[in-house]
Amino acid sequence: MILAGLFACSPKSSSPTKSYFLGTSSIKGNHIISDSDLEALIPQKPNRRLLGLPFFPYVGLYRFGELFYNREEKQRKVIEVTQKYQNESRIYENNPRKLEKIQGRYAKKLEKAQVRAEQGNFWMRVLGEAPVYYHLAEVTLNAEKMQKYLYNNGFFESTVTFKPDTIFNRIRVNYLVTENRPTMIRGVEYQVKNYFADSIISANNKDAALTSKKRYDGDSFEEERVRIETLLRNQGYMGFSRQNISYLVNDTITNAATDSNFKSVDVQVRVDMGQANQPVRYKINSVNFEVLPPSGTADLSSEKDTVTYQGIKYIFSDKRFATKILDSKIQVRPGAFYSQKKERDTQQQLSLTDQFDFVNYSYTLDSTGKAINSFFKVIPLKKYQISTDVGLNVIQLQGAPGPFANLSYKIRNVFNGLENFEANVRGGIELVPGFVGNSSIYRSEELALNTSLIFPRLLTPKGFLQRQTAGFNPRTQVGLGYNYVNRPEYTRTNLKVAMTYSWQPTNRTLFNLSLVDLNILNTQNIRADFKGLLDTLQMQGNNLINSFQKSFVSDINFNFTYNTNALIGPPKNARYFRIALESGGTSLNVLPKQEDLIKNVFGDLQFYKYLRWNADYRRYWPVGKKSAFVARVNTGAVYSYGDSKVPPYEKYFFAGGSNSLRAWLPRRLGPGSSPPRLTSNNLSIESPGEFLLEGNLEWRGYLAKFFGDINYALFIDAGNVWNLNSNATESQKFEASSFLREVAVGTGFGIRYDLSFFILRFDFGIKVYDPALQRFVLDELQLNRLFKRTQSNFLNINLGVGYPF
Repeated sequence: MILAGLFACSPKSSSPTKSYFLGTSSIKGNHIISDSDLEALIPQKPNRRLLGLPFFPYVGLYRFGELFYNREEKQRKVIEVTQKYQNESRIYENNPRKLEKIQGRYAKKLEKAQVRAEQGNFWMRVLGEAPVYYHLAEVTLNAEKMQKYLYNNGFFESTVTFKPDTIFNRIRVNYLVTENRPTMIRGVEYQVKNYFADSIISANNKDAALTSKKRYDGDSFEEERVRIETLLRNQGYMGFSRQNISYLVNDTITNAATDSNFKSVDVQVRVDMGQANQPVRYKINSVNFEVLPPSGTADLSSEKDTVTYQGIKYIFSDKRFATKILDSKIQVRPGAFYSQKKERDTQQQLSLTDQFDFVNYSYTLDSTGKAINSFFKVIPLKKYQISTDVGLNVIQLQGAPGPFANLSYKIRNVFNGLENFEANVRGGIELVPGFVGNSSIYRSEELALNTSLIFPRLLTPKGFLQRQTAGFNPRTQVGLGYNYVNRPEYTRTNLKVAMTYSWQPTNRTLFNLSLVDLNILNTQNIRADFKGLLDTLQMQGNNLINSFQKSFVSDINFNFTYNTNALIGPPKNARYFRIALESGGTSLNVLPKQEDLIKNVFGDLQFYKYLRWNADYRRYWPVGKKSAFVARVNTGAVYSYGDSKVPPYEKYFFAGGSNSLRAWLPRRLGPGSSPPRLTSNNLSIESPGEFLLEGNLEWRGYLAKFFGDINYALFIDAGNVWNLNSNATESQKFEASSFLREVAVGTGFGIRYDLSFFILRFDFGIKVYDPALQRFVLDELQLNRLFKRTQSNFLNINLGVGYPF
């Protein structure tokens, strides 16, 4: 029975009358409006097929589930659960705490029972898919919706018809679109009888959604309503609504004599301010900020403490917060005109402090009816918070998973100034193949302890820039950290002290500036064969060995991020750009005598002086609802000018791995055309470079649904790292004449399992062009030796969490 359902040429109807199953839909005849826009208006989707063949396995699983599903029994279960809940609720109706527990318990039971009654059993609702039938009424409605959509977008003379095409017992629907002439906006005139409101709108017309020489678009009319409403509410007109905006479209003017392909209309925007066009412009009479007791705590009004600061009344019932710091977050001020933007920005700034679980804003009119009393009410979060995280680290699937554990501890409002103290302990093991030609495992152990104190403002002398950046979510993070890494090649520790400023002027931009970033690096142990390799490189003029000496690193760094991509939801047309600038050893240039002071405290140390930059640009183009094309360019360079002539090892660039060129092992590509570096024991070591250039192209699409979305990706990666040092060998050095021959190229495909709260990613990469061999190696991939890493080409499998970029 299962096989019959899985491999039947088409789903079988159980209807006594002849029913046809819905096939695919096509849209023809449209030239300006895209297929994806019109397809979005078709809610019915045909049943999924197997590899594009006329086999419907999900319908077969659904039918199999129907064999032992009794809908009436499941509906009786819903009634039974409901009755039990009502009976217990009546018994404990005078016990609120007990009643709350009963409600929580039965809410889950009732939800499960209703899902099973409406959607079927596990086979039907999870594994299977209900058959989708062709209905003439639904197709007719789809055509009508398309025509309305075209009309709304300026195609007033458009028509949409459809033609069914029967194939076996399925009907494929062809929608036939005739757009005809689009209508253009010839001119826009605003009619606002209130002088001040008219001046506000006129001064901001450069951002208008309705402009001349633009195609008539119904969405633009609604966007213009929202824009005008926002402008006026931000200038005190709190009672103004977009419903007070109407349009008069004059379509008597046409330019058919000069251009038969277009039709023009004039648009008049009428803004009714109400009250004889003399509306109330509300002022803020008072601002009140109240900290409510935590959830579940009694409200003891007698113990409330009231403080007034800068004209704002603060009421504390349980926890106290510094009024000076709160004042910098509150943009709604007494005596100022009401502003919707300042109201929402204040709520956002208070929420971003990570101090409050709930932020609510309300207001009341004063006795004159022309001013308002503003009220902000907040519920604080718990002062102490502990969180744990455990999992597995896997970089390459050929290896074994390595465990990690993470413990975080947070104390909120440490000094009553909205400061947070955070401590984090992380330990982990990474296991990946690190040896060529044998089955040994690359084992890397890491232990890190990081502590930080975060202030919700910029800690600057005399409060410099504090008021100017108050609305930009400013933060100052003072941190102390220790990191221990034990790898096959070496054992290394890092003691770090840093002070970082961050601010966010908009939701799309983020700035970070570290004026203090001090590190004590100590390589406690270097494996003998790795030390031998470093000595050999030194004799060849490569000073990489200096990067593993006990050293002191001080730097100033700055980075800027611009991101228009949404954190969640379907792909959107977006850009991402990040640039990081770093100057190492700058303080040594200004205060050279500090070297002697540092050596007296920590002993003989290596000092570094370098300049480093890194830029990462990404572009996202959505194609349909669940597909996107993504392009990325990542580049950077580091220049060393100190006595050692090398930067710290952590400041080098690397290529290869799950977020880089996925056909190569992590950090093992390059530099230039040099072959992989091996120790005397055949240990493959990382390949650091001083200049990085890589690019990625990736097509992302939807494959199937199983609990979450199963997506696929097709990608091409290209790039490499090079050395800029004059002492580097010719094969490692960047030269314009040999640049193209030293660009590695890889391709492959990926499978991504999107569970909404995280994405599990598998990427399978193969080499196309290997600069170490100076030839194309795609044809050297042997299917019977896909995972044989001693071959010139093999299938490299990467596992990651989240998208690579």
